[in-house]
Amino acid sequence: MFDSLGSLYLPCLMRSPRGRAFMLHFMARAEEADEAGVFDTLLARVDDPALNKMVRVHRDDETRHAALLRGCLERLGIEPEPVPPELDVVAGIDRHAGGLTTAFVDGRLGVMEAYLLLQVIEERGVKQFPRIAQAMRPFDPESARIIDGITRDEERHVKYAKAISRRYAPDEATLNRVLDRYRAAEARAVVENGRALLSFATRRGLDGSRGLERIFWGAVASLGQVRGGLVRAHA
Repeated sequence: MFDSLGSLYLPCLMRSPRGRAFMLHFMARAEEADEAGVFDTLLARVDDPALNKMVRVHRDDETRHAALLRGCLERLGIEPEPVPPELDVVAGIDRHAGGLTTAFVDGRLGVMEAYLLLQVIEERGVKQFPRIAQAMRPFDPESARIIDGITRDEERHVKYAKAISRRYAPDEATLNRVLDRYRAAEARAVVENGRALLSFATRRGLDGSRGLERIFWGAVASLGQVRGGLVRAHA
């Protein structure tokens, strides 16, 4: 969701009601996204009853999280900015990982690969959600409390992912090799997402900054986009 730069910018974004509305909407959309039917496909393929139950709980948790975040957004009473495609970090991870989601649903990849991708996504949530809650707490403690609860669920989801992927892995070496590849893809996607978030938020004025502060963050956003373009051009 955010690289180190995005994390530094987060308190600025959360002090603004428009910034908080956007973040709650952004998080709710991420929780709502059953990537191209991945959970439904997993339920059809995970044959162990105990593990199948984990998949159902995981899916239902994501639906419940989205409803909780939508409730926070409704209480705030501000229409959020639409989330542009470049801020879909899950799609970015999937792209860098070689289109895993489509391959899985099409039957070309197995349960291990799907749950390793979910693992790296949930691990990122465990790292980032507490930062969002901390930045939001001075302005909206109730939403921060709800995000804290979601984080605890995400910690449990990481355990689910590890158990299920290990059960369906052909061997430990294969599991570790694929997991390393997905973590590398996730790291690249998060850097891109952090730059895109900063650029979008400053361009739309979501942080409410003024004067020199607005000039500073605008310049940082522009520099980040230039660097990102140079890296992609030479990749």
